Amino acid sequence: MYSNKPVLSMINAKIDEMTAKQVKIARYVQKNPNQVIQLSISDLAAVTGNKSESAIVRFYRVLGFSGYHEFKVSLATEIAGKSYYHTYSELTATDSTHDIKEKIFNGLIKTLHENFSLIDEETLDKAVQMILQAKRVIFLGYGQSGTLCSNAAFKFMRLGLNSLHNSDSHYNSVLLSEPKEGDVLFCISFSGLTKDVVVPVKECKPTAKIIALTSSPKSPLGQIADVCFSTHTEELNYRTDVMMARHVQCLIIDMLYILAAIRMGEGVQDHLAQTRQALSYLKF
Repeated sequence: MYSNKPVLSMINAKIDEMTAKQVKIARYVQKNPNQVIQLSISDLAAVTGNKSESAIVRFYRVLGFSGYHEFKVSLATEIAGKSYYHTYSELTATDSTHDIKEKIFNGLIKTLHENFSLIDEETLDKAVQMILQAKRVIFLGYGQSGTLCSNAAFKFMRLGLNSLHNSDSHYNSVLLSEPKEGDVLFCISFSGLTKDVVVPVKECKPTAKIIALTSSPKSPLGQIADVCFSTHTEELNYRTDVMMARHVQCLIIDMLYILAAIRMGEGVQDHLAQTRQALSYLKF
């Protein structure tokens, strides 16, 4: 049984971790996927300028495949469109409402499928453990990332955890000027370049632990994180890559919330009941 990992997306996500030889193989696969599925492992080594098959073995293992046949089957499935996700394309000024709806939905389906394979269960487990052991969970992010932070802080507060969020960077800079043992800083920045997040958070190490939700572990935010979730999207016009990434990031937060709730045991139901009661007067 094969994993049906999205090979081309895995290459984009892992290419920063590859050696120069592996990058050369990756570029060849990206440009010639239809030809690659017809090649033997020795043929692929030859056309990419490698003297032995071992370079190809190391390449597909970086992508998470245990064998060359598994790698080729997954690649063939992807380019033949037999997997359950769909490709998406650029939005254009002449698109109808139906076209835009179809492209956005198909793009989201594709993005979710790609990231399903990239999100590591061990990373989820480590992040949940950090959150549950934290004395304070401080969510940091601005703009659209700030909206996700506000949502996340509210979710975890409902579990009875001491979760905080403030949309003012000056307030957060003062708050982070005296980090405390047991603090976990949950930072969200798609680019990983937001100075308002990276600069004060970096100064909190090693006192505080850092969870990052960003586009690349190689970004300034990803590099200082103890746990990093990186989301992969295709960069298209109208910045739909960011739009698609927000859905993935929201799902990661939801997964962490559900995992935390389950691991807290039956007692968590009391916290949820109390918060529902506290909100009940707001509804008719």
